[in-house]
Amino acid sequence: MGCDNSKMDYPFQLPDSKWKKKLTREEFHVLRRGGTEPYGKGEYCKYFPKTGYFSCKACGHPLYSAESKFKDSGWDAYSMAYISDEIAHVGIRGFNEVCCNNCGSHLGH
Repeated sequence: MGCDNSKMDYPFQLPDSKWKKKLTREEFHVLRRGGTEPYGKGEYCKYFPKTGYFSCKACGHPLYSAESKFKDSGWDAYSMAYISDEIAHVGIRGFNEVCCNNCGSHLGH
């Protein structure tokens, strides 16, 4: 399983060699190859700020407001994504893969 975002058309693109320099090994696995971090172990699972926003770890594109985050079963969960010019900052690829609409990075399911 995994995503092949190298063949998708996103505004922000880098070759894998640059993504590997920019991201940690685990971040590359999750964001660029569609991997999954361990249940309940994500950096932001227990982080619930009142203000601000969450952005894509790969490209920095704003994705969700802090207010839209809610407690879920072990992975981060959000109720609404940002929208600019009637285009959502988060998209759905395939049947249920959530991705950044700026760089195509895998965000979850």
